[in-house]
Amino acid sequence: MKEIKFWHMQMHPDDKSYGEDHVFSILEHQKIIGLGNWDAGESTITAFRETIKVNDIIAIKNGAKLIALVQVIGGWYEVNDDKTETYWIENRRPIRVLDWAIDDKYLPQPRGTLMLCKNDVETTRVIKAWFEQVKTSYEKRKINLLV
Repeated sequence: MKEIKFWHMQMHPDDKSYGEDHVFSILEHQKIIGLGNWDAGESTITAFRETIKVNDIIAIKNGAKLIALVQVIGGWYEVNDDKTETYWIENRRPIRVLDWAIDDKYLPQPRGTLMLCKNDVETTRVIKAWFEQVKTSYEKRKINLLV
């Protein structure tokens, strides 16, 4: 399997209650992840656009609480004319949801809008263990995990 990077990401327009109220629906129905454009977020936006690759795995969270484990299935694109509640998600990537955090699951290191799992810290271990469970499930059902 080619190298897959692991990330964790929050999706909200500067209001954490948005995550609990809307992110499940966005992931399920629009099948996107994304973030807005803001001056202080230049390095985060650049990482989202240029560093994330197809097949990378991202744990979507709201604060420390996990929401879903998703796989990036396409390249970055920008949307500036959305008139719906997701107007603020200007930078987008298509995803497929691999699994939902139905039971309350939490990351020990919840900080950051978009963080690459670089070191073998507890947060990285939690995300990779979740992915291994999903991978086993996909293999048993003969579903290709890579796109």
